[in-house]
Amino acid sequence: MNITNIKSTYGYIGFIPFAVFSLVPWIIGGDVAKTLIIFQIGYGSIIITFLGGIPWGWKDEEKNQKFNLSIGILFSLFGCLILSLTYFDKILVALLFSICSFYFFYIFEKSTEEFKLKDDDYKRFRKILTLLVCISFLISSWYWINPYSSPYL
Repeated sequence: MNITNIKSTYGYIGFIPFAVFSLVPWIIGGDVAKTLIIFQIGYGSIIITFLGGIPWGWKDEEKNQKFNLSIGILFSLFGCLILSLTYFDKILVALLFSICSFYFFYIFEKSTEEFKLKDDDYKRFRKILTLLVCISFLISSWYWINPYSSPYL
């Protein structure tokens, strides 16, 4: 098994909590649903913070590496902001900000020289995984604003 397959396997295993935390609320409902969505936001903030650290592992000689490091720190701070929004009970804003953070990180990573050197399987994997994570947050956002399931109505 080559390294891209291992990364893909681990990436999809890491997606399982996103799927569970976004789909189970529709089945269970109630306070458990709210808790699962908060867990999804917490898990997502940890992952986006981790992704923000990835540029630290890129080659120092890479073009724009100072900029890449700064953007990586920015995404790590986004993870902290997402947690803060959740703490202050701004769940919908945290969900929407999570979608934006994951999508924009993919756009940022795709623009780097490091990404261009990756094989096509890895590029396809990153695109699919980003879309799946964004969709999971979108599903939770729908649950949150749905008048029949919203925890605030």
